[in-house]
Amino acid sequence: MPSLPCLRVPLIPRTGKIHATDRAVVAPFAAGTGYRRGMPAVSRRNGARARALLAIMCVGLAATACGSSAASSAVARNEPPGTASAVYPASLAYLNDKVVAPAFEKSTGQKYSGRVGAAGRLKAGRRTAGSGPGGSTPNIFQAVGDDTITPLLPDFAKWYIQYAQTSIVVAYNPKGRYASQFEAIATGRQPVQDLFSLMAQPGFRLGRPNPNTDPQGRAFIYMLELAQAKYQFPTDRLTKILGRGPLASADSPQIFDETSIDARLAAGQLDAASAYQAQAIQLHLRYITLPAEINLGVASLAHRYHRASITIAGNVTMHGSPLVIDITIVGKTDQAAADSFVAFVLSPGGLLLAKQAGYTLVTPTAFGDTRAIPRSIRTELNT
Repeated sequence: MPSLPCLRVPLIPRTGKIHATDRAVVAPFAAGTGYRRGMPAVSRRNGARARALLAIMCVGLAATACGSSAASSAVARNEPPGTASAVYPASLAYLNDKVVAPAFEKSTGQKYSGRVGAAGRLKAGRRTAGSGPGGSTPNIFQAVGDDTITPLLPDFAKWYIQYAQTSIVVAYNPKGRYASQFEAIATGRQPVQDLFSLMAQPGFRLGRPNPNTDPQGRAFIYMLELAQAKYQFPTDRLTKILGRGPLASADSPQIFDETSIDARLAAGQLDAASAYQAQAIQLHLRYITLPAEINLGVASLAHRYHRASITIAGNVTMHGSPLVIDITIVGKTDQAAADSFVAFVLSPGGLLLAKQAGYTLVTPTAFGDTRAIPRSIRTELNT
């Protein structure tokens, strides 16, 4: 039987503006599509819903047609139908659950289940034999930034693979009281450093995740520290932006669950919020792109990002690092399904989905005990 041809899907532009010809592709990533179950939705027209459904079908078909031969062969090998049970940060929920999962299940015949969680919770769950999504023990872990995944090695994982990256941006309310100033900065009519004066204004409503538990919450603080060094702000500027008290305070009125921040911004409850660029693209948020020296989005600047640090709960000091997307296998439950999912994510079709969701692809690179990587996954790495 002849193989299906790869579908050509237009790429999402890496700017805050999306051209009309690209809207059918990015529509499934709009806020109203349900970024995560339970998240307040943003209203939109029925036509957008139709375009969203069509785009999901097109991207899913592309991934299936161009997917991993190693992963797709699971059906041909008649392997038992296990479950790929993934744990990941909230920023990856839409990509995993709404886009990758349907294509993976169709391509491999394996089941998928996922939930938002942190590395610390994963380790605690493994120590207490806690159950994961669907009552199963998680067998896949994904992270944004190496500082989240490396603590799992070597006790809970043997290796991890980087395959994409994003950057930190500042999303803003285009109808709020600071809209014209945000727009001027976003378009280059005002310098980027004016953004930090704006966020330090009394009464400015900023939203950000908890840095103790959320990698985006830490990344936003790293970005501010790097910006202070770059632009030589007054020493009290960070305090004015983040509020008084420890940087990692979870009691700040700025702290919200990551899955609700973007909805609050869209509803006009916030003036601005931290976001990953991929999130802003998926949700059609207006955002300000930041210089590479401070946005944590360039791997070659890792040494510069490392200068920023924060001490979180438990007296643990963490340092800034590039916002790479990592994936690994944890444990041995439903190993075939876990292997298939990781292989699919790293396949041409899986990487296409990540690219369409606004991530920048990097050459998949393995770290840790690479000898322990299953053969089907090594096939996607060409090793």
